[in-house]
Amino acid sequence: MALTANFKDFEDAIQYSTALLNSLDAIITRNPVDFPVTIPRIITPELLIQELTECQNY
Repeated sequence: MALTANFKDFEDAIQYSTALLNSLDAIITRNPVDFPVTIPRIITPELLIQELTECQNY
């Protein structure tokens, strides 16, 4: 799957393929522009921390 994915960086293609095959909700990366996809969600570590913090407040 990673070999046929349309990614500039093969390691990113591996991460993307692994996320899809394992039905993950998101990929956490410092370089979201390297992932030309919308599923799964591509989010930064900072956004993940923000979302987790907001969940704790409920």
